[in-house]
Amino acid sequence: MLSHNIFKRQLLFAFCIASSLFSHAQTSPFLDSLLKSTLPQFAKVIDNPKKYKLQVIYSQINRNEKNEPSFIDYKFHVNNDYVYPASTVKLPIALLALIKLEELNKPGLNKEATMVTDSAFYCQNKINSDTTSPSHFPTIENYIKKMFLVSDNYSCARVYEFVGFDYAHNKLKELGFKDIRLFNRLDGHCPGDTSKITPPIYFLSEKKDTILKQPLTFFKQNLKHPIANSKVGSSHTNTYGKRISGPKDFSTHNYLTPTDLHELMKKIVFNDYLKEDEKLPISTDNRKFMLKQLGMYPKESVFPKYDKKIFYDTYKKYFLYAGTVATVKQDSIRMINIVGRAYGFLIDCAYIIDYKNNIEYLLTSCIYVNEKNVVGNGKYEYNQIGLPFLKDLSWSVYNYEKSRAKAFLPDLAEFKLFD
Repeated sequence: MLSHNIFKRQLLFAFCIASSLFSHAQTSPFLDSLLKSTLPQFAKVIDNPKKYKLQVIYSQINRNEKNEPSFIDYKFHVNNDYVYPASTVKLPIALLALIKLEELNKPGLNKEATMVTDSAFYCQNKINSDTTSPSHFPTIENYIKKMFLVSDNYSCARVYEFVGFDYAHNKLKELGFKDIRLFNRLDGHCPGDTSKITPPIYFLSEKKDTILKQPLTFFKQNLKHPIANSKVGSSHTNTYGKRISGPKDFSTHNYLTPTDLHELMKKIVFNDYLKEDEKLPISTDNRKFMLKQLGMYPKESVFPKYDKKIFYDTYKKYFLYAGTVATVKQDSIRMINIVGRAYGFLIDCAYIIDYKNNIEYLLTSCIYVNEKNVVGNGKYEYNQIGLPFLKDLSWSVYNYEKSRAKAFLPDLAEFKLFD
């Protein structure tokens, strides 16, 4: 009997080890300890990461004597469960547009060139002017500015139409992001499938001669979500506001995990330091253009121009400020970031730097705040739970970084893009 009990205990021990090894969620003991010791006010969130779909990724950055960075990634409850990425997909869409422009390699074809969108299919729009740009003509440059500065969906749809469904997914796979899915261009008035058929697009020179014509394009690939279950909620509301029993199926929606988002931001920020076969195929000029728009406050933009009363400084800054500070008075801390907010999901992905205190770190987190678990009714705990959590989380990591000893202090001069 004794040997039988020992055998059972050994089996149980082996099962526990196997379960931990094959668990979907990855958690670093250090980050687990940091969150629990510094965020006691959010114990219910940290102790219930599955309910809140909480994921945190923190990259510690260490520089050598040549200022070259190396990274230690810490994770909390990181997994591949479905997270609605919302506006964070604007990061890969903008990147792909700039890469595609460079690959086309035509004289005069760049982000400043006039881009005219034609209409040849259902839910396509003729666009030949943009009063918010310096030239009053649409450009990839101005669209990306609006995507990053105020998360403009209309601009995202136009840029997506240039990129195209097949090109987007082929290029993402080539870059090592085979699981990202860009099924929807974020055009709320159009069915998701219409994003797969992109309109004719013309790029024009300053004399309004045609540099490039991209014809009406039909998608060729049929792609599915890389995960089996992309359902969220206990019930949901349909497009007519009617409540439907059962979860919302996101299998036809965009898919971008916090892990892929974090790695993409890391590559964009530190592309110049990567090995040649790991680098993104984008020029330093276009990369720094992205970083500047991601880090600017709306008030700092001349074209397009924004009303500070509506688009206040932290309009899209969830880390550190919870999106609630009208005017940022300090000038030493900057966040180069992208955020997402929809269906109860809140996401921020940021490279946070403090020039004065020589601090830098990468942080990504998502949280799902939907206590009633009804998807689509617009009643979520963003202000009560989600935004305060992201704010305090980022300050927790900031304070740790401030006290952490470093062999070599970082030279952050290359990121002083906002003067």
